Amino acid sequence: MDGKTKSNEVLYTPSSWCKRMHPDMVVNKHIEIVQLISEQIKKSRYHIKTNIRYGPGDQQLLDVYEDELNSLDYTFVYIHGGYWQDLNKDISAYCVEPLVNAGIRVVIPGYDLAPKVALFNIVKEIHQLLSYLKDCLKYKNIWLGGHSAGAHLASSMIHTEINENIGVKGFILISGVFDLNPLLETSINKALKLNKETCLQLSPLNNLYGLDFTHIMAKFHVKVLVVYAENDSPAFHFQSKQFAKFLDKLGLEVIEERIIGVDHFDIVENLSNKDYSLTKTIINFILN
Repeated sequence: MDGKTKSNEVLYTPSSWCKRMHPDMVVNKHIEIVQLISEQIKKSRYHIKTNIRYGPGDQQLLDVYEDELNSLDYTFVYIHGGYWQDLNKDISAYCVEPLVNAGIRVVIPGYDLAPKVALFNIVKEIHQLLSYLKDCLKYKNIWLGGHSAGAHLASSMIHTEINENIGVKGFILISGVFDLNPLLETSINKALKLNKETCLQLSPLNNLYGLDFTHIMAKFHVKVLVVYAENDSPAFHFQSKQFAKFLDKLGLEVIEERIIGVDHFDIVENLSNKDYSLTKTIINFILN
């Protein structure tokens, strides 16, 4: 492993930058926390529809959480992370309670993971998800968000949304990866099997290049919230800042924010707390 490869390996290993506990403990602790919160949500008073199939893939299932007595017909779709090869929807409902209490329907989708399927196919599955929400469930006012790899998948829909007007009103991108090239020589790529060409094709920083959304924004307004953790690695800081500036130049309305006092994991774990700054930001971003 050469110097650059080793550097990227560390920069794109979020657990290495956590200050709360030893790096070897971080991922397991994260799974423990989000699983516990998600299990509690499933026992709550909310109206829950689980395992709705939106496509042919094994994991193309979604869960819907809402309070039918307090619904404002806003939908937040939250795509989990895990470097496109780990985690699942069943432990990713930790953001549900504060949003549903604010009148926002929450959809938590699953998707097939690498190496079983290629990243091209995973991106296609998210496109199928949006089409299903619009055409079959008839949802409007959709806000598409995700964490880490989920932020990449959400941002990969910006091009589709602008061109097809599926109904996504905004994107909420949390500690995302928008340029895949740095992952090429890292262990992350063992399951993904990306090459230089596929990295370009699947990187939102590249495949949106040269577009101008100014004229389309006059027809329908699309907002993008790009956030990252204070204790994310410098690579995640750079990617988020770079992508926010890039989208701004394309003519989209962009808000960029650094969340103080958190890392790559508790930036989303804390979404179960209604008083957490990012929870409040997301609710205000959707409702206002």
